[in-house]
Amino acid sequence: MRRIELKLNILLFLLAFSGLLLSPAIASAQPVPALNCVSVEDDGSLTVSWSIPSGTFDGFRLFYRPTSGSVSNSIDLTNTTNSTNIAVSDGQSVGYELYLVTFTVSPPQVSPESNHLRSMMLAVSNAGAGLGIARLDWNRIQAGSTGVFNIYRKELAGTYTLIANTSNTSYNDTISSPYCTNTNLFYRVEFSSGSCVANSSVASGSFRDDNKPKDPVLSYVTIVNGIAEVHWLHSPTNDVTSYVVENFDAGFFFLGSTGYVTEYTDIVHDPCTEFIVYAVKAEDQCGNSSSGSINYNYPLNTILLEGETTTLCHRKATLTWNEYKNDPGVSSYKVFRSDGGGAAVEIASLDPNSSSYTFVDPELLTAGTPYIYQVAAMRSDGTTISQSCEIQLVPDPEPFTLFEMDYLTVVDNDHIELFVNGEPSSLISTIEVRRSAVNGSSVELIMNEPWTGGSQITISDATAMVNESSYYYSVTAIDACGFELETSNISRSIYLQIEDQGNDQFRLSWNPYEDWGGSLLEYNIYRLADGVIEAGFPRSVPPSQLTFNDLAGDLVANRTTYYVEAIRNDDVASRSNEVLLPAESEVIIANAFRPTGITPTFKPRVKNIEPDSYLFVVYNRWGQLVFETKNPAEGWNGQFNGNEASRDIYAYIITFSDLAGNKKSKIGSVMVVR
Repeated sequence: MRRIELKLNILLFLLAFSGLLLSPAIASAQPVPALNCVSVEDDGSLTVSWSIPSGTFDGFRLFYRPTSGSVSNSIDLTNTTNSTNIAVSDGQSVGYELYLVTFTVSPPQVSPESNHLRSMMLAVSNAGAGLGIARLDWNRIQAGSTGVFNIYRKELAGTYTLIANTSNTSYNDTISSPYCTNTNLFYRVEFSSGSCVANSSVASGSFRDDNKPKDPVLSYVTIVNGIAEVHWLHSPTNDVTSYVVENFDAGFFFLGSTGYVTEYTDIVHDPCTEFIVYAVKAEDQCGNSSSGSINYNYPLNTILLEGETTTLCHRKATLTWNEYKNDPGVSSYKVFRSDGGGAAVEIASLDPNSSSYTFVDPELLTAGTPYIYQVAAMRSDGTTISQSCEIQLVPDPEPFTLFEMDYLTVVDNDHIELFVNGEPSSLISTIEVRRSAVNGSSVELIMNEPWTGGSQITISDATAMVNESSYYYSVTAIDACGFELETSNISRSIYLQIEDQGNDQFRLSWNPYEDWGGSLLEYNIYRLADGVIEAGFPRSVPPSQLTFNDLAGDLVANRTTYYVEAIRNDDVASRSNEVLLPAESEVIIANAFRPTGITPTFKPRVKNIEPDSYLFVVYNRWGQLVFETKNPAEGWNGQFNGNEASRDIYAYIITFSDLAGNKKSKIGSVMVVR
């Protein structure tokens, strides 16, 4: 049994030894190399580098093949070599895959394969609608490898220039000046990671700058010294050299071009009389113009300020303007005003969120004075974004040629009438009447009266207590807009009083009529007997005399009254209230009468009574009413029911009020004699 086992072991050993002699063997301890880098050279060859592993081996064997092929070629290299050039000629057009092994000659052993690398193959294509964008694509030399790809570009006869770097495996090169015409451009990608610096193949294409630059962004539009200024931020496109300014007029049209600046002064349009909308486009060195879409969608405009004073009767200014559109938006609109050459002052700050922009200056304007207005759109930080032109408004209302309270007077001892003159009357809508019983400085509004006449109207004050006080009056003309046009001087009515001095002497006193000044000629004093001016009256006194003494003991009238008139030098008169001469009532009546005699009527004689209060009745002895009258001038003629009354005694009753308003009566009898 042992002899059989020994023979079997010897046989296995011989078989194993003979296999080693016939072919190389892969030893588990053989060092495995690592490829670092593969670079494509200008002549199409490949430069490869690697790291030398630790351990014992005789050399390196480098395998390479086209990525589309299946058969690999190999090169043996010494164990101290760490790079080599593979002398292929088509490396610029064909991609290669490579790997490396170590080997020993004796015994013949080969290590496992190293990592595989692929040469970088660059492809260039057109990425845009035109010829303005070169699309670069390439592969990594090893899947999962990280590092930076540097991108180089050159013209046919030029040298490579670094234009970008990326960690991706594609890149879009936006063509710009100086490539304004079709130009063959060559690209190469360089991979850099650690000690590896590898070039790709070279690829090319025909390109030119037909790219539209990016639009500039409008900053603001404003008006300075009556000229519109447009401001913007530079386009982010590098080769922009100038800008084109357009204005909107049923579409955007060329207005002017600039250099590489960020503002434009519009000397073509008048922003003080027209509303102007602006857009700005960029132009690059190749003459390409930006689309304008940003500014077409969000253009900026001037603020057109307009104003007038006619609507509010030339007494106030009405301003209107358009919305100023901006991003960020307007925080407020401020209104400024100056007059008489003074500094502008802010008069209003208005909410920007409005559907209309109208402002009425609360200031009452002075006729003929120039007023300067301006509106500014404000940012939230209080700075000005845009401002309008300054506009000048000069209120020019038609002036009065005449406005006065001509005079006032007491009428019918009952009320006061005011006579007011105004020319031209078309300016006046309403008259405000002010009155005071105290003094001229404390007049208060008592009524509004429409101006309905020509150049003069009469206003009645039915509330005036003419027998209790004099009154101060002023009148104010109000226009159709409700503004005061002019106020008259203060005029004062005449209040007359009477005082019993005794011995049938009575003193009249009155206040002066005020407002006529030196035109007051005199005062006329009137005495009336039962409403009729007595002989010898009126009596005249100078303007400085405000009293008059009268001897009135021999008067026979039932009612004696006085009034005073102030006389102006053009014969206009202002009358006072009437005063009643104080007197006791008197009733004188006979106790008999003969209807056919010298005195055919039976009539009391009355004096100093109120005529309207008088009642006289006669009764017979049976209580029958024989006669009745309310007329102090009428008497009983001795008739009863159309027949002569019989000879008899008849009763009478007389009732009346004295001049002081006290009710009185007298009862008696009369004998009818026939």
